[in-house]
Amino acid sequence: MGCRSALGCCLFAALSCCLLRGCRSNITVAVMLPDDHQKYPWALPRVFPAILMAHEDLAGKHKLLLGRTIRILNYSTEDPAARTCAVSRAQVLAVDAKLYVRPDVFFGPGCVYPLASVARFASHWKLPLITAGGPAHGFDDRVEYRTIVRSGPTTTKMGDFANALHTHFNWTSRAAVVFYDLRQDDRPHYFLTEGIFFNLDREMNVTIEARPYTDETDYKELIAFMQENGRIIYICGPLRTFLSIMKLFQSEIHDPENYAIFYLDVFAESLTDGKPWQQPNFDLPNPIEVFKSVFVITYHPPDNPEYRDFQRKLHTRAQRDFGVRLEPSLMDYIAGSFYDGFLLYAMALEETLAEGGAQNDGINITMRMQNRRFWGVTGLVTIDDKNARNIDVDLWTMTNQETGEFGVVAYFNGSTKEIIWSQTEKIHWPSGGPPLDNPPCVFSTDDPSCNDGQLPVLGIVAVGSGLALIIFGISSFLIYSSQFSERCKVSKLAS
Repeated sequence: MGCRSALGCCLFAALSCCLLRGCRSNITVAVMLPDDHQKYPWALPRVFPAILMAHEDLAGKHKLLLGRTIRILNYSTEDPAARTCAVSRAQVLAVDAKLYVRPDVFFGPGCVYPLASVARFASHWKLPLITAGGPAHGFDDRVEYRTIVRSGPTTTKMGDFANALHTHFNWTSRAAVVFYDLRQDDRPHYFLTEGIFFNLDREMNVTIEARPYTDETDYKELIAFMQENGRIIYICGPLRTFLSIMKLFQSEIHDPENYAIFYLDVFAESLTDGKPWQQPNFDLPNPIEVFKSVFVITYHPPDNPEYRDFQRKLHTRAQRDFGVRLEPSLMDYIAGSFYDGFLLYAMALEETLAEGGAQNDGINITMRMQNRRFWGVTGLVTIDDKNARNIDVDLWTMTNQETGEFGVVAYFNGSTKEIIWSQTEKIHWPSGGPPLDNPPCVFSTDDPSCNDGQLPVLGIVAVGSGLALIIFGISSFLIYSSQFSERCKVSKLAS
C-alpha cells in the first residue's frame, strides 16, 4: 500500500515537473514549406538542408543548446494537384502538429497566404514562427502577428530603399508602380511592390499610383498609365512581360530620357549575362538606347567566405537528400536566411532557458529575438523592433554605353539606411542628370507659366465668343439705325 502510494507520489511529482516551466528537454521543430524548388525560393529542397546544417552546427560551431535533443519534422504545404501553396492544407497541418507532436517552434510557411493563417495560430498558441519568406507588408502588424520573426527579405525593407533613393534624387512628388498579378497562388510581384507603394505614400507623402496587369492586358494601357501618372516608374513582373512593356515604351514614348524605370528583379534572373535586354527569342530594336533609362533592383548577395562555403554544402545536400540539382543563385540567400533564423531562435531559447524560462514560452523567446545583431552565414544579421530583418539591396544600371552591359552603381545598407555609391561605376543619365519626378506643365497646368504668355484653350474660346457677340450687337445696332433713318426720310417726303 505504501509502495503504491509512493509510486503515485512519484508519478504526480513527474507530472508536476512536466507542467512546470523549464522541465521539457526535447525541442520539436516543425518545418512547413512547399515542394516546388523551381517556383518557390523557400521550397523544402532548398531550405530543409539549410535548417539541418544549422542544427548540426549549433553545438560544435556555436556552442548553443548543448545537451538538448532537437527533433526536426518537415511538412509540405503544397497542393500536389494544383502545384500551388495551399492555405487549407497549411492550416490542417499546423493544427495536427499542435495536437500530436507539440512543436516548440514553426519554421515556415514561406508563401504569404498560408503563412498568414499559420502565424495567427502560432500567435494564439504563443509559439514562435520563423520564416525567410512571407515578405508582405501586413506582417508588420505586431498585434495580429505577435510571434512571427522574419529572418529574410521583406517588402517593407525594400520600401526603405525606395525612400532613400527618392530622398537622394529629390523625387518627392510623384511615382507610379506597375505589377504583374494573376490574383492566385502567392502573388509575388504584388507583394514585392507593396512596400515601395506604402513607404512612399505614407512616409514620404509622395503621390503614387499603382496599376496591375496580366498576360491579357493591352500594354498600350500600361504605357498610357505611365505617361499620365509618373516619370519615376517601378515595374515588377516576369522578364518576358517587362521586355514587352519596354518594346512598346520605345515606340510610344518619344522622351525616354525624362523617365527612370526601375525593374524589380530581386533574384537577379535578368542579369545572368549582365544584359537584361538581351534575351533569347526576343527582338528589341535599338535596345541599348531605351535601356539607358532602366535600373534593376536586386538583393545584395552576401560576400563573406562562410556564405560561399554554405552554398557549396547546400547544393551537395539538396542533391543527396532530395535529388535536386541547384545552380548558384540569389535564391540561396533565402536558404541562408533560414539557417540564420534557426541560429537566432537557438540564441533566444538559450537565453530563456538560462534564466529559468521554458522552451514553450514563445512570447518571451520571440521578444528576445527583437533588435538583435549577430554574424550569420549570410553575413551581418540585424533584426528590428518588429522582428523583421534589415536587408541590403543593389542598384544596377547600364555602365557601359557601348556594349549595353549593366553594373552595380549603388548598394543600400539596410542596417544604416544609407546608399553607398560606387567609386568606380556611375549612372550615365541620358539627359545629363536625373529626370524630374514632377516636370512643369505635365501633370498640372495650374501654374500660369504653363501657358507661355498665351490664353488657355478655354480662355480663347471665351474671348472669341465674347467678340462674336459684340460684333453681332454692333452690326444689329447699325442695321437698325440705318432702317430707322430711312423711315424718317420716307415720312418727311410723304408729308
